[in-house]
Amino acid sequence: MRPPSKKLRWLSLALALGLWACDTPPVTSTPSPPPGDETPDETPCQGDDCQPDETPDEELTDEERYFPGIGGAPGTSPCSSDIGCDWQAAAPGGEAPFNQDELDSAELNEDGHVTLDASRSERKFIWIANTGEGTISKVDSSTVQEIARYRTGPPNALDPSRTSVDSFGDVYVGNRAGRGVTKIASGSECVDKNANGSIETSTGAGDIKDWGQDECVIWHRSLPDGGIIRALAAQQEGDRAVVWVGGWDSTIWKLDGETGDVLLRTRSPVPPYGFALDQEGNLWIANLGNLLGRIDTLQCLDETSCNQDACGNDGDDCVKQRINAPKSGYGITVDFKQRVWLGGNVMRYDPAQPQGQRWFAVEGLPFVHGISADEQGYIYGASLGQGIARMDADNPNDNTIIAGTAGQSVKGVAVDLEGKVWGINRQHNNAFVVEPGPGLHDGAVSETLTGLVSPYTYSDMTGSQLRFATNQSGVWRRVFTGCSSRDAYFHEWRYLRFDADAPSGSSILWQVRVADSSSLLGEQAWIDLGSSPALGSPIDLLALLEPLNLHQARYLEVRAQLSAARDDVQLHVPVIRAVDTVSICPPIIL
Repeated sequence: MRPPSKKLRWLSLALALGLWACDTPPVTSTPSPPPGDETPDETPCQGDDCQPDETPDEELTDEERYFPGIGGAPGTSPCSSDIGCDWQAAAPGGEAPFNQDELDSAELNEDGHVTLDASRSERKFIWIANTGEGTISKVDSSTVQEIARYRTGPPNALDPSRTSVDSFGDVYVGNRAGRGVTKIASGSECVDKNANGSIETSTGAGDIKDWGQDECVIWHRSLPDGGIIRALAAQQEGDRAVVWVGGWDSTIWKLDGETGDVLLRTRSPVPPYGFALDQEGNLWIANLGNLLGRIDTLQCLDETSCNQDACGNDGDDCVKQRINAPKSGYGITVDFKQRVWLGGNVMRYDPAQPQGQRWFAVEGLPFVHGISADEQGYIYGASLGQGIARMDADNPNDNTIIAGTAGQSVKGVAVDLEGKVWGINRQHNNAFVVEPGPGLHDGAVSETLTGLVSPYTYSDMTGSQLRFATNQSGVWRRVFTGCSSRDAYFHEWRYLRFDADAPSGSSILWQVRVADSSSLLGEQAWIDLGSSPALGSPIDLLALLEPLNLHQARYLEVRAQLSAARDDVQLHVPVIRAVDTVSICPPIIL
């Protein structure tokens, strides 16, 4: 049915208000004073001084009539009355305060406001590839319990190995057989593909859905002609995630994180064996030989800008760089001081130092496969058969093998978002957890997760590399529900208001999407509103949505992506204190 015209809508609203007014008591007139007691008239006004005391109702704007408080503080009602104005707020102390279920890598502070905290995150999963089974395990890193297991590709296109976790908690897994990448959602982005109102997905290690049947497996992208998939790195790019993929034949692809579409393809400066990103947008590339590669992703924007020859050791400003290393590498990570670490014969590369002083080769350690950094200034290396090595990032020759890990078949190592260290035991079909302790020699194995199948994972499997080495980010989201057509003449979204701060380089990206059914929201594209601190409040939703014929959709989802900014002293985090929506919704009065 076509929506009513504006004239008809306002006639309907006027009727509703008129019927409401009919229920109010009549006004009694005041009797005239006795003769002789009349008060003399005041001096009549002259010319332009004669103005009515009040603006006629038909000349009032919508804001004056229904939303006189629209310029007030978000979290407080802007409505003149409950007739025709619908107001919904997310704010502490109200009927619907912010809550943990709305957060992904964000948190509530002691005042109930949404913010970020470098020491804690609500997204606490580790994703471990079961190479021998063609699956990946989603494990709650707080409880050390496996909560889901997924197939990583179609039959005969499995053999998962490399992983990367984006800022939304979703994982990308590379399959060496079949040469493809699969995205699996952590929960919030799972899609009700059959529109039955529920998400069909794995509930544990023994519940593996057939390929194509799990609604948390978002997409699979076959990349058959660039070599075996050997490297992955997820990156936040504006309002979207992207993922960089490395094929052994020196091929690199950039994929859209939402769709899996190929955004660009380019030549790698070195045959890739692992990726890691820093906060300046540099994609660092591990190699099995005596080389380290780099691509500046802020300059590599499309195939034209990216298809440049690689510079050498002194090409710090080039799009691509090939750097000679003193020894051969293996795994790769970047620490929070933006230093690059290579496994194999463990080495540290500091691009901030002068040429000739950038490399440091660590002594006294066995060969290391996976390598990972924490927030406390330690580096961890997985030494197959030798245990987990721990070293001081500033003084790497000060190192040790963590007690209780010697003799384990540790292929990969990861630091979770609580600071615990995970060792992935390839031959033992398990993963063990180390509570590292504050000192180099402190810490021991605390728990073991069993039931894995030839786990072969040694890239970023928790999201910690992206978080620790780059600027931290998190998400708040809520679905607001408009009036039902059974209860109102019509409904249209008018305003989105927020009270938020984004200090010292931090930001908040605001987005909305709408649908007539809550089950269809996940299929709609996000609409960018802008970023705080530049974006002002209130936001005119009608001006944004009416040209798209979306202003009368029943459901409106709001997403705020918070991004912190780190300087040499501290991490600056944004905060959201209140968010509300305002819409017109005249009731049907019978």
